[in-house]
Amino acid sequence: MSLKTNSGFQTNGTNKKYSKLIKRQYMLSKVAKYLVEHQIELPICLLAVITLAYILKVPGSEKFLFLHENPKTGLYETSMDDAYFVFFWIVTFTLLRAATMEYILTPIAKKGRIKKNARITRFAEQGWSFLYYSVFWTFGMYLMYHSPYWFDTTYFWKDYPHKELTYSFKAYYLLQFAFWLQQLFVLNVEKRRKDFVEMATHHVITILLMFFSYIFNLTRIGNAVLCTMDFADIQLPLAKMLKYLGFNMICDVLFGIFMVSWLVTRHYIYGCIIYSTWNEPRLYIEYKWAPEEDHYFTENVHRFFLILFCILQVIIIFWFCLISNVAYKVIKGDGAHDNRSSESEREHED
Repeated sequence: MSLKTNSGFQTNGTNKKYSKLIKRQYMLSKVAKYLVEHQIELPICLLAVITLAYILKVPGSEKFLFLHENPKTGLYETSMDDAYFVFFWIVTFTLLRAATMEYILTPIAKKGRIKKNARITRFAEQGWSFLYYSVFWTFGMYLMYHSPYWFDTTYFWKDYPHKELTYSFKAYYLLQFAFWLQQLFVLNVEKRRKDFVEMATHHVITILLMFFSYIFNLTRIGNAVLCTMDFADIQLPLAKMLKYLGFNMICDVLFGIFMVSWLVTRHYIYGCIIYSTWNEPRLYIEYKWAPEEDHYFTENVHRFFLILFCILQVIIIFWFCLISNVAYKVIKGDGAHDNRSSESEREHED
């Protein structure tokens, strides 16, 4: 009797736990659905509250809107308060993306005689990516062109730690960081693709690299990696937009240019950055952990960055295999298609 009773209690306990888990998942799905359906209204409310707080001079509200310089040097250092600024821009990017897609890119798609809703949505998503990467690749290249590490990787490491930044550089880096954090939300908003795991891994690695390069004062190499990656991300969305608009020949030509630029930037130039990370730090930086000197470069930190860079390259190689498959189809005359799309999604898009 006791065994049966205990078994009954265990079954009831298991059922209660399972029921609670189902309820939590249901509530989370409801919250997620609400956030997705109010990507314009909610950010507007949050930004309005922050702005009103600043106007009313609520203590600390200025941290969301402004970066604060070192009055002695006129430059900017890393600070815990940067989290407020990043949060503000995560919300702002959510608003900008949703509003741009809804009120600019979707009307363009409809005027371009794109009829199916799936294609209109994909056109708008790619249009936002094209606009973002065009702006921030240009911004990043401008900063890199006016830096000592322009085509000289040794200056990634020379004069370390690079703790003082110009306003433009710090704003650029934090805005990029906010964008990639917001991309985790976007990744779960957009329709899932075959390479969802690889894409999620890529996003997490990018965020880790940006976060630790920022707090460890290694932002120079971060700027170089971002510029290297962002260039191809301008051309691919544009090629997809042309595909949706029916400009198949131009799309195929641009896809060929994209493939060459991918090889040059993400395999050759990024490969040079990985080589620099492997070989050059020990020539210019002393391995030590000295927070009082803003010096955070040890052998373990060195290995950490090198491993993440290499994992990122493995993911990029995987994607290049998919790209090569698309290129083969283009040569055969089938036209460029995104191999990451599910079969059902392709049917909607074709």
